[in-house]
Amino acid sequence: MIYQYSIELALFDFIPVMLSALGMYFIVQIINANNQNYQTLTKVAAAMIVFGGVSKATWKLLVATNGVDIAILNNNLFIFMAPGFAFLTFCLYAARKQFNQQAIKPTAWRCPASIVTLFAILSIALAVTYPDKKLWFFALLGLLTISNIIFIWHAIRHSLQAQSKTSALLYLLNIIGVFALSGIARMNDQREAIQWIAEFTNTATQGAFALAGYLLWKKTQSSLAATK
Repeated sequence: MIYQYSIELALFDFIPVMLSALGMYFIVQIINANNQNYQTLTKVAAAMIVFGGVSKATWKLLVATNGVDIAILNNNLFIFMAPGFAFLTFCLYAARKQFNQQAIKPTAWRCPASIVTLFAILSIALAVTYPDKKLWFFALLGLLTISNIIFIWHAIRHSLQAQSKTSALLYLLNIIGVFALSGIARMNDQREAIQWIAEFTNTATQGAFALAGYLLWKKTQSSLAATK
């Protein structure tokens, strides 16, 4: 496949990546403030998601500047984001359990680990069996989509419990933006103008994610200060 991106478009792609990273930073702080058991897993999961975004943006910049298509950089978006969101969703779930003073088994992490392993084996098997097709991509896309939806559901629920309705609304706008981007990506028309629409939509989507995380983190800090 021949990819064509302007340098301006490729550079702009780093903006939503940075906003996503900012949102992930606040999510990590929120989760670790409510649950001390999975701090390392939370950080690794968030790092995987950010790395996937940076890798894809780097791939696009290389295509725009030198016409170099390093496929692994493009594929890293889903290779890292899918398991990253699966683990981060579990960490948020565990944090909400502790926030609600509910017990969670020490071995609960085995559930997301098993799911990620299953999808990893499935995607590898599909890539080896059908090398000319992107069936492995759809396997990881399925894991990412399901994890993202469940993550946002927990984020909205936690925002409401923490009495941050604005954060809840912003997280809702984020998932709406994610589905809008999915629709744009499936369009046959991928001209530069359409790509810019996708970039602005992604920026608004990740901006909502970052702002939601910031507001919820501020609310969390206030709650922690009140309990001391």
